Amino acid sequence: MFVPQPGSKLSADHGARNRLSLAPPALFTPGVLVFGGPLEPFVGRAVLAALVSSVVVLPILAWRSSFFFSLGGPDSNPSAILAFTLAAIASDLLKETNATPAQLVPTALMFLFISAAACGAVLYTMGRRGWGRYVRYIPHPVVGGFLAGSGYLLISGSWKMLTARSLSLFHLDVIASVPPLAWITVLGVAVALLVLTRLVRHFLTIPIVLVSAMVIFHLARMACGIDLTAARESGMMLAPLHVGDWTNFVNFPYGDVRWDLLYLHAKDFGAMTMVSVITILLNTTSLEVGTGVEGDADRELKALGVANILIGFGGGMVAVNSFNRSVLNLKAGANSRWAARLCAAFILTAVLCAPGLIALMPKPVLTGLILFLGIGLVINWAYESRQIMPGSDYFIVLTILGSIAVLGMVPGVMLGLVTACVSFVFTLSNSPSIRNSFSLRNRRSNVERPLPQSEILHTQGEAMRGFALQGFLFFGTTSRLLDEVRAALNHTRYVLLDFRLVHGVDGSSTVALKKLRTLCADGGITLVFTSLSANVEDMLRLGGVITGELALRTFPDMDHGLEWCEDMIIAAAVPHAELIAALSGEFNVDEVRYLVSHFEHVEVARDATLIRQGDPSDSMFLIEQGRVSVYLRPVEVASPATRQIRLRTFTVGTVVGEMGLYTGAKRTADKTPAGT
Repeated sequence: MFVPQPGSKLSADHGARNRLSLAPPALFTPGVLVFGGPLEPFVGRAVLAALVSSVVVLPILAWRSSFFFSLGGPDSNPSAILAFTLAAIASDLLKETNATPAQLVPTALMFLFISAAACGAVLYTMGRRGWGRYVRYIPHPVVGGFLAGSGYLLISGSWKMLTARSLSLFHLDVIASVPPLAWITVLGVAVALLVLTRLVRHFLTIPIVLVSAMVIFHLARMACGIDLTAARESGMMLAPLHVGDWTNFVNFPYGDVRWDLLYLHAKDFGAMTMVSVITILLNTTSLEVGTGVEGDADRELKALGVANILIGFGGGMVAVNSFNRSVLNLKAGANSRWAARLCAAFILTAVLCAPGLIALMPKPVLTGLILFLGIGLVINWAYESRQIMPGSDYFIVLTILGSIAVLGMVPGVMLGLVTACVSFVFTLSNSPSIRNSFSLRNRRSNVERPLPQSEILHTQGEAMRGFALQGFLFFGTTSRLLDEVRAALNHTRYVLLDFRLVHGVDGSSTVALKKLRTLCADGGITLVFTSLSANVEDMLRLGGVITGELALRTFPDMDHGLEWCEDMIIAAAVPHAELIAALSGEFNVDEVRYLVSHFEHVEVARDATLIRQGDPSDSMFLIEQGRVSVYLRPVEVASPATRQIRLRTFTVGTVVGEMGLYTGAKRTADKTPAGT
């Protein structure tokens, strides 16, 4: 998932976006947004649900949040999904039953309550299981497209709040029926906020603009001779807040709920939950960057999970943590968790003692705020993000945005995820799976060989072609690997693949490797695998690549694989690599026999210890047949079963132990006869 970095341009935009979308007046915005269209006369019920959410979430964040200054409440992003779903539910209900707007309210409120409680259960489960860190891996372009799509839904919601019609090119003429004072206020607020927030980077900019807009609206209303009653009847003022309308799971009219419609639109719950999770984690990351206080994403998820469960049962709507209100709280001098508790007490007191003040809030001002938030999200993620995104990522953002506008939130996000996965696979397929290639002419094992054998390996080294693999092998990378190896098979008798840097393989990659094995077998070429990890070897055996056939050999590391290939090439060139043949380049036959006569003949079984580390150096050995490997055994490790490190292997015609004999020092490593 995208994590904003201090100093980057998008970091500043990201912080601005959180500050703008979570300004203090936004406490009423979600309630106004979710109850639009036929539900508009009952917007006070939604505003009351938003206030209940704030009263519940604030003390819980003060109790359990990892930030002592954390504040929260309903947010515009999940509210946009709620508004979209409730509009669809209202449309279905009115078409099927010709119900009155009043009959829509129980079903709409029940969706708010159930979605809050269910979302809380999901958030708490994710935090409890420590999944907060995994959600951060959501691809950056998917997050960008998701937020750009949320911006489109906010713009669409503001249009519906203003005109009571869905946003469409065929409905643009409906603006003529809207009172001029309403649409002029909406545009004025949106434009003022867009301009001033980019010119003045101060946390009081938005509150000042909104308060000024409210004052100007009422002055213009009075100048036009429109009283409060007429303004309320024309839909330009919020409905009065009646505390007696508070509905929760205790006093809810369950018999009036259309449960079939709730089930039909249950899929939208997933989109809202995803929005909530992304918002929570983005705000958590922004608070870490903006304040320097270390946060705990899982702790935030658990705290907000508990809060939303209680909100659902208490008659509220989904709530998240707030970047802007939290930072404003910290800058205002909050030094303890009591600030959030006092804020909750203040909201509760205002609702109980002065509910009529909400009726003085001009709805066009809030509509302008929502329009501004939507335009800001679209600008940030569908335009400005192009400066820091590759073309493929930016295409995904636009794809998700267009899909959400045409198909809706859930299909749009699903299409975006599929597009991101396809893009990721394509990008990964273009990454090289072969780190480097080599032959015995430029890469050898640690075996010390006499000059004649070295000459054989130098002249015939191209008979072995090796490839050091890397990364994760799947159908895309292994297909390219097959093509590259096929092109190198001329005059080759051995193909070595080293898997030391391979992190894993999938089932489809075994198909390409089986093709490679068949290709080598048909050409009389032996395939050699080295450095197989346990899980990679299990996958290759499961896929039928490793079957125990002699045409495919496996070794624990590349050194032993190279040694085996060298032995095979030398054995084919010199069938009997005896001592005289091995030393014929330096000595004639008589000289070799004279040299051997001064040695004592000793036969040592394979894997027995010829020289032990720490023993006195009183002899040296000339290898007449077979080979001897030198192993380093760490002195601090007492267990003989501990894996040793092979330093060197000596073969026919080489001398072992001469340095200790010359210097008199104790043996520094174990020497053990090894088989071919």
